[in-house]
Amino acid sequence: MAKWLRLLPAATAYASMPGLGEPGGCVAEENESQDGGAQASGAGIDSAAVALALGGASREKADAFLDDQRILMADQRGFISDQRHHLHEQTKSLKIGIFNERLSASLKVLTAFAGLAVAGFICVAVWNAAHADGLVIDTFSVPPELAQIGLTGEVVASRMLDRLIDLQNGTVSVRAAQSFDNNWGNDIKVEIPETGVSFGEAYRYLKGWLGHETHLSGEVVRSETKVTLTTRVSGESGASFSGTEADLGGLVEMAAENVYGRTQPYRYAVYLGSHGRPDEAFEVYRNLAKAGSRKDRPWGYMGWSHETYDSETTDVAKRMIETAFGLEPDNAVVVGELAIDEVDRSHPENALRFCMQTLSILGHPDQQLISPSGVVIVREENEARAAGLTGDFQKAAQTLEDVVANRATGQPTSPFLALFQTHEHDLAAARATLEEPAQGNVFSPLFNAIWGIAAQMSIDNEAQDWSGVIARRRDLLPLSQKYPGTHFRSLALTVPLTAYAEARLGKIADAEKHITATPADCYDCLKTRARIAELEGQHARADWWFGRAVKNNPTIPLAYTDWGQAFLARGDPAGAIAKFKLASQKGPHFADPLEGWGEALMLQNRSDLARAKFADAEKYAPNWGRLHLKWGEALVYAGKKDEAQKQFAQAATLDLTPREKSELLRMNHA
Repeated sequence: MAKWLRLLPAATAYASMPGLGEPGGCVAEENESQDGGAQASGAGIDSAAVALALGGASREKADAFLDDQRILMADQRGFISDQRHHLHEQTKSLKIGIFNERLSASLKVLTAFAGLAVAGFICVAVWNAAHADGLVIDTFSVPPELAQIGLTGEVVASRMLDRLIDLQNGTVSVRAAQSFDNNWGNDIKVEIPETGVSFGEAYRYLKGWLGHETHLSGEVVRSETKVTLTTRVSGESGASFSGTEADLGGLVEMAAENVYGRTQPYRYAVYLGSHGRPDEAFEVYRNLAKAGSRKDRPWGYMGWSHETYDSETTDVAKRMIETAFGLEPDNAVVVGELAIDEVDRSHPENALRFCMQTLSILGHPDQQLISPSGVVIVREENEARAAGLTGDFQKAAQTLEDVVANRATGQPTSPFLALFQTHEHDLAAARATLEEPAQGNVFSPLFNAIWGIAAQMSIDNEAQDWSGVIARRRDLLPLSQKYPGTHFRSLALTVPLTAYAEARLGKIADAEKHITATPADCYDCLKTRARIAELEGQHARADWWFGRAVKNNPTIPLAYTDWGQAFLARGDPAGAIAKFKLASQKGPHFADPLEGWGEALMLQNRSDLARAKFADAEKYAPNWGRLHLKWGEALVYAGKKDEAQKQFAQAATLDLTPREKSELLRMNHA
């Protein structure tokens, strides 16, 4: 008995452990959830009572009690194990449920994305179909015997495609694609119908329903003696071309030109004009001007005006350009043509205004009439022209050099470049430019020839080769016989040069006769009238003509400069400086008034100030022989003989007039 009493504290402690002797831990928690817990029901084990019971019990009863306790603990362990397994299964089931829910949500999202993708694809297909505007060449119908020798419908369609691409690539125009009523641009393709129902056929139907594609179809018919190729454009009446079977290639070429002319008339006119067929081009332009669409008519009038250059007065061409301007005043090319017309007439003030208007239109974000590459071309030409009109001949020449080097533009850019280089006093560059193949107006031989002659005469004028200037006039005689427009074009371009050369050679009567025949509003003509009067010693008359020139063109610096040179020749440096100062204000990058200002300062014994003016002038005319000669003289007077010698050495490598060469020789000897 004592043995069992010794075990009683351990048994009591064991019985009091949570989850074993007492409803605690996991089992207690489970029981609490079912019946409120052992403590609440009074089923808890009293340790003192157990101790008393065991103390007074027999060995058998104690053993039985302990056995019962062991069984109870075993049952509790089994119950706990079952609970753990149950909880594990519940957790596993919960995880599977969560995974299934996530998978279901993902599938729904993927399904939604797939639906959106399909809807987006359909929308893109519909949008593309609605904006389809290319040229589609359908397979031609050909006789079986031709198909057997390789001339299938696909082959004929492909040959037509090749020729149309050649025509397209041979057309250079600054006009923007969106400015055409019917534009298929570079989107030309052969389309072979598919058999059965497919996405391709469905999309083809969609384009036919919603799009604006131009369809070209046709057939080849063979008879005993000839073959006939017929083409039809989008349901229009067909055009047929006949010849022998061996001529089929030529028939395709004629048919392709016909299609190009019917679908892209303006581009076709440009192509004809740039490939030596101006008469055909002008016929297309006239048709566009008279009966073309609203978009085509301004371009038609502009092209038509080029035809009149060789055969009509300047007013006829101008009226056509003004008509184009009235139809489309925001067309930069049309406004640029107005600027060129004013240059032809020697109206620099108006020309400058139109140049600036052209540049303003090109800079507008809504400009859609000129292609991006065309904007670059038109901008460079008008920037060069505007710079030349304000005396910045260096910038004008540099800008136009890019145009001449990279592309032909439809205008006589090479003669214009030579003129700018001449006015920059770089005669070597001007001569080299004229020796290169001309990149000129593809429509008007007179335009090219007369501006080329004007450039040559300007070079001779700068070199003071007065006989050479007059000799160039003889080059105009064959032109005047061939092109009636020569007389009107030469009045402002070449007559002032020849009249002044005659005056310098002492032929005053001839000079007065020729200059009097020029228009009263011609800027170069007014300047020349003044310069001839100055040579005659009629200073008041010269001042009157100079005044007329600057009054009509107040922002142009050229007449102010010539007027200053007149005061310089009179020995009036103060009067000369006043004019040169005005000229520099009008044209701050114009070298001539700066150089003249320096010479006037030298006459006032201010060589120190003159050197600064010569240095400024060199920035804009670095290859001007006279400038370096006079700069060297100013350095001599300042006692800087070494620096003067450098200027004289540089002057010796550049163009000098005979008088200037003599002066250089004298200064070197001195």
